[in-house]
Amino acid sequence: MHNARGREAINQLTGVTPKMFAPEFRAQMSLPEKVVINDITLREGRQIEGTILTSDECVKIAEILVHELNVPMLQMIGGYVARDREYLKAVARFLQGCGRKVRTEAMTSAHQNFPRFNKEQLLETVAHIGDCGFGAVICLASSDDMLRACAKHRNQQHWSIEDLRKQEIEIAVAAIEHAKRHGMTEINVNFQDFLRSDPKFLIDLSKAVAGAGVNVICLDDFGGGLATPRLYTELFRAVKRAVPATALGVHAHNSVGMAVATALAAVEGGCEVVNVGVNGYGDGAGHVSFAETVYQLEFLYGFDTGIRLDKMRPACVLIADILRQDLPKMAPLVGDNAFVMIADKHHSFPEYPFLFCPMKPEIVGNRARPGFGERAGPFGLKLHAAALGIGIPDDKVPAVLKALEDTMRWRKRALTDGEFRQMVDGICGRASAVAQR
Repeated sequence: MHNARGREAINQLTGVTPKMFAPEFRAQMSLPEKVVINDITLREGRQIEGTILTSDECVKIAEILVHELNVPMLQMIGGYVARDREYLKAVARFLQGCGRKVRTEAMTSAHQNFPRFNKEQLLETVAHIGDCGFGAVICLASSDDMLRACAKHRNQQHWSIEDLRKQEIEIAVAAIEHAKRHGMTEINVNFQDFLRSDPKFLIDLSKAVAGAGVNVICLDDFGGGLATPRLYTELFRAVKRAVPATALGVHAHNSVGMAVATALAAVEGGCEVVNVGVNGYGDGAGHVSFAETVYQLEFLYGFDTGIRLDKMRPACVLIADILRQDLPKMAPLVGDNAFVMIADKHHSFPEYPFLFCPMKPEIVGNRARPGFGERAGPFGLKLHAAALGIGIPDDKVPAVLKALEDTMRWRKRALTDGEFRQMVDGICGRASAVAQR
């Protein structure tokens, strides 16, 4: 596991520009003292189309997150459905015996859900979650659109927006107090659709739940692609000014490919808890990528997240297998090809390892290697051969490159190590190749 991060890691583990840590640049941010990684794979990962996990599979994912990645906080789906309660209890049993303190929360959404859409259903769900050994995250409508959408299901469409806002605050306080009576120590809220909320109501709702004693106020963008990252920063700053003693969290969606950027912008506004998921799994286009977010928090911002980054790729591969999801080869940081470079220029300056690669792949448990295609050349070829313990005489390099190109022209893929050895042996002769080692 790496020890250096941020400025200390520059030119050792990463090629991050020192300008990231210039005092005048950092002064533009409202960074918190620490950031907590809240993994939501066991909630959003279960919302991938066609995915229905078993309780054993949920426990296995929890084991990977806790023992391999060292996550400090987990979120699951709430306990309104019997199957969810079974899964919560199974994971809670594992956590009780795992030897570590892990914060937990389960999403309610109950007073916005079928069949009753009311406070009583929410309070029942909060109690179920507490009985399962988890903390609760209480979903609340923060935008007028969400308030009116829920009001229609309650036959309250004739209510004024002022009355609907007042009711939401009353429901929030009642649910928080109910959770306290059930002995919960982790009581959080999720403000849904916060980007489109009325600014004054957003602050009023924040003050109400903070006064009731929540641990975290999570701002949920409810879709992503609704604002530039800068607005996240400014809204988080505004809420933090209103409730400085209460931690803020962010839940961002990747609908238009901006989830990580907006989550980091929230951190620049004072956000302390970031919801992430392994490989960004979730419904639609997914959510905030665990690996990408932790890398940037550690090396671009300098936070010690406590996450074992060196276990990241193996964990991402295994969880992808459990969820029956392909891990794209080009997935940043953890994909098979994340650090595969074909253009020979990328291999011709070995004395500058971060010129074309921002970091050492080993940080996240991955590896770099030369790739082969139309832009392959002698530098990458020799690096690849040396890694396999193969020597290629200089006068044979052009012939090997031509054979490589000819072979890939009809294979349409890179050669396996065995195929590469066989090709080199056919051109150089096995004795000649071995002699160059």
